[in-house]
Amino acid sequence: MNDRVYSNDTLFRFSEKLEPRMEDGVIYIDNLYENPEAIYDWIEKQDLPLWKYSEERQSRNTQDYLDCRLIHKIGFPTRLYDNQMHMLTNICRQHWWNGNYRWDECYEFNAFQSLENHDKTIQHYPHIDSALDSLDRNSVINCIVYMDKEANGGTAIYEGTWVTNEEEKNLLYPVEKLFDVKKVIPAEFNRLVMFPGNQLHGGYIEDYSKYMGDSWRYTQVTFFHPER
Repeated sequence: MNDRVYSNDTLFRFSEKLEPRMEDGVIYIDNLYENPEAIYDWIEKQDLPLWKYSEERQSRNTQDYLDCRLIHKIGFPTRLYDNQMHMLTNICRQHWWNGNYRWDECYEFNAFQSLENHDKTIQHYPHIDSALDSLDRNSVINCIVYMDKEANGGTAIYEGTWVTNEEEKNLLYPVEKLFDVKKVIPAEFNRLVMFPGNQLHGGYIEDYSKYMGDSWRYTQVTFFHPER
């Protein structure tokens, strides 16, 4: 096959045997993809559009860090793609909403690079993807696959009340001023985690120097929305 041509089904094929486990309200699936190295190499070759960025307003994006999002639309969802997604939603049904879910048919990746060696008291702006007072079984389910090889930090879950999210102005926030870290979901290359989005959460980096120079933090994100 021509080097510029590839199959989504081949590139994003799940490993043959998945072993989900539930720990402290989070579902973990290690070794999600059959060939994560190929996906990593594919991401590394992509141009990365800035995320939540407008030249008409001030932003620390491009000044203190680079925050980008790659959205790869699936123009023709195949049976294999549908089966893989239903495999994940079936796991979610065992713990949360037991009906149908909907999701965007795309492969979506956050790409972050730090332009300064920030202190770890500065982290990604905490946010929610469902109302804080919603029940877990009614919440959007956040699905994150860690796709960088540094595997530094992970995703923090915070105790606290909602603050207005202004990450379009500055993604980085002094979290310790307002929030207590409830737990950090640890990142591992090719690890999928799933949890209800009704909790304050955000990307967590232990050592920003790991994501400077030519190194990027990559996370694939998918959101399962309960259908009622």
